[in-house]
Order: sequence, then structure tokens, then C-alpha cells
Amino acid sequence: MRYQERIYIQNEHSGVRNKDILNVNMSSDICIFESPLFSLSGASKLDCSGATGTSYVVTTATTIPLTFDFTANTNSFTANNATFKYEIYKYSSIDSAFSLPPIYTSTTINYSGFSATSATTQLIPISGLSLDGEYLVKGYYEFDACTDFLNRLGKRIDTLTYRTGSSYGLYDSNLDYYFIAMTAAETPFLLHNGSNTPPANQLYQQVILPPSGETTFVITSSNNGFFIVTLNGLVLAPNLDYTFTGSVITLSGETVFDDVISIIYTTNGGNSLVGNNIRVTTPVVSGVTDAQGSNNPYFNTTTGKFEIYTEVTPAQNGSILVMINGATLSNGVDYYQSTSNPKRIILEGDIVVDDIITIIYFPMTNAINGLLTNLPIIVWGIDNAPQLVNGYFTLEVSTGSTFNDFYFTGNTDYIINTGLYSDTFVANGPLGMTLYYRVKNVKNYVTICGDIVTSIAYSETIPLIIQTNSINSY
Repeated sequence: MRYQERIYIQNEHSGVRNKDILNVNMSSDICIFESPLFSLSGASKLDCSGATGTSYVVTTATTIPLTFDFTANTNSFTANNATFKYEIYKYSSIDSAFSLPPIYTSTTINYSGFSATSATTQLIPISGLSLDGEYLVKGYYEFDACTDFLNRLGKRIDTLTYRTGSSYGLYDSNLDYYFIAMTAAETPFLLHNGSNTPPANQLYQQVILPPSGETTFVITSSNNGFFIVTLNGLVLAPNLDYTFTGSVITLSGETVFDDVISIIYTTNGGNSLVGNNIRVTTPVVSGVTDAQGSNNPYFNTTTGKFEIYTEVTPAQNGSILVMINGATLSNGVDYYQSTSNPKRIILEGDIVVDDIITIIYFPMTNAINGLLTNLPIIVWGIDNAPQLVNGYFTLEVSTGSTFNDFYFTGNTDYIINTGLYSDTFVANGPLGMTLYYRVKNVKNYVTICGDIVTSIAYSETIPLIIQTNSINSY
């Protein structure tokens, strides 16, 4: 950067007209400040001829790290008592340019604060970037004026005064850097609706096709008064063939392949209960918090607690019942629900091999397990409603839990400021057929160069078992 002294009148009457002949000094000092040059790790050049620039898809991170590595003219820092600072500008699609004012301004950074490799790492708070967007990083220097007169006056030069750019309003391809940052697609959560709930105060038959060896069954709707249990059409005797506690029926013997259990009762309306059975056949796997994977139960070495997990997310503000080897535990005393993971149940006691654990609860969605209608409505939501129509949801239904092929798929576009969505599909098939469904959230960000940065998240997978041939009615 080049600086030149102003030309000054060189006698005692300088600036006074008609006083005497002016003696003008026709020379001035010239000074060139060699700006330190840097590369920027964590950002890239804005070049539409290549691949998408450096991008960040933010889930839980709170900062973006940028490392300024000064590679040339670093002696200018000490020779001119120079300091460094930078600003970040967000791209405006309306103006097709990086706009002022900056959305982030750094503090002044002294060269003495750099590492031994002439580098400094800065952590940019995500909270100030107003994601999603594309961001320009420009560096500036402030240094002592190196011409004689201005130096004697103690003047300093700030290159921010000469902020320029040849493209996109501010971008200088020789000096500046650029990055993309967007929030990740949120995991959809499934919600309750009335499409798969039996009507209140009606005679209802719940049909169960149990796997071999099953002994416990849950009445999935609130029953009113007496109920009848049948096994392959034969009425079972209470207290002899089965016992009943809460909403759980326990047979005195195990079921076998092709058995059909029917429970007949008058409904009291409401949601459907879900029962999960855990048979402990091997020593409990242990590890740190949130490292359980598919292990259920699990011993948390971070907290020293045994944990069990529900198969699907329980409804909010509802009680969860836990039974171990037939004994009902006390909620809030023997166990309690995790505040960070609603599927996690934390136990105060131990779990050993051969324990049989039953968990009973209302799920977030009622389209689960027994399918009673051929038009189930699937309702889902996300916490933060879209602000752009830059994504879509896909309801995926498959005959297998790995979703290698699809029974049904349907897309629903984002709606601005809307966080709740729904879709439906036609279900048909033989009694006992199992379908699985989930909701995929696809979020896209289209860059300045027309490239697309994509983030995908899936809801939990829910099973649906056809419990009545009536869904095939015509």
C-alpha cells in the first residue's frame, strides 16, 4: 500500500494571499506499506469454476474456526507497529452482493498474540452469523504512518478506510476468503392423530399375532370394565390362564408360532399403549453417556447407572411404567426418565442376566403396531419452522426396517413459518403383514455459484402390523 505526503507551502505566510511570493516545496515523502499476506484455513476462494467452497453444516457446534496463517511480509508487523483485524459480511441474494454493515467484527489482534508459526486461530460465534448463508472474510491492518511528517504527528493508517472489492460488491479474489454455513436438517418428530385410534365407548376387539415364546401383552386402548381374552378362539380364564396388572396381560404359558390372541373390551377412548419387553440374556454392555448404540439395557460408566430404552419416543408429560420380573417399580423412586433423551429410562437398581423387563407407555404417535385403518395419517413436526422453501419432507414406507425398497413414498415441500406437516398412504395386505415408516427431512442451500449443499435427517422408524383383514374391504 502506497502513501505520499501532502505538499506544503514553505514560508511564514503560508496560506495568506498577496503577502509575499510563495516558496513551494515541490517534493514530498512517499512510503509503501507491504501488507502481510495470509492464507485462511476454514475458508476458500470464491471460484465458481470448481467445486462448492468450504461449507459448514451446523448441528451442535457453537463456533466456526478460522486460522489466519501469515506467509509473507510478516516483518511489516514489527517494522510498522502494525495490528490485524478482520470483518465478516453476509451475502444478500436481493442485492447479489456481500452487504454492509459487517455481521461480525473482530477485536484488534497484536502480532505478539500470534503463534510461533505466525498464525492465529479465531472462533467465530455461530449465533452472530444469522444462518443460513454465505460469508466473506476481509482482513485489515492498522499501522504507524511511515512518512516523515505524519509519523512525527503520531498518525496511524487504517486500511479499512480503503475497503474495496471488484466482484459481488466487496470480494477481492487476491486477498479475501469465503465460506458457506447452514444449520443441519432437523430430525422430524412424530405426533399423535386420530386416524388409527378406536372410537370411544365402542365394543372393540384387539387382535395380536405374537412371536413364539411371548407371554405378556398390553391392552392398547383404555378399556372400560371387564374384558375377554381368547387364544386361538378359546376363552381363557382370568387368574388361571392369565393375570392382569395395569394394562398388561401375562399368560401362564408361552405362545407358539401361528397363535392368535384376541382381547375384547369396551373402549374408553384415548391413545394406544405400547409395551416393550427386554430379555437380558448376556452381561450388560457398559460405556460412557450416549454411547449405548443398539445395546438395551446399558450401564452408563459416566453416571454409574443402569439404563433401559423405549423402542419409540414416549408422549410428553405422560407416565412410563417399568416392571422387572413381574414386579412394578415406583416412578421417581426406582427409575426416572432422562431429560436429555426421552427414550432413556434411568434405573436406581441393578440389572442382571435372566431379568425380564417390561416398559409400558403412550407413544408420541398413535400410528404404531396394530394398524386398524387403510388410510393412516402420519403427522410430524420440527422445532424450528423453515424460513425459506429450501427443502422437503419424504414419508417413506417399506416392508423392511432397512428400507431397501419402498411400499410408498410421498414428498411434502417446506412451508415458510410452518413446523407441522402430515401425509397419508393406502395400506393393504394380509393379516400380520408388517410395514415400517419414517420421515426424511431434506434441506438444501443453493450457493452463489448455483451449487447445492444438502443436509438430511430421519425420524425414528415405526412398525405397523396389519391387525385386521377389514382394511382390505371394498
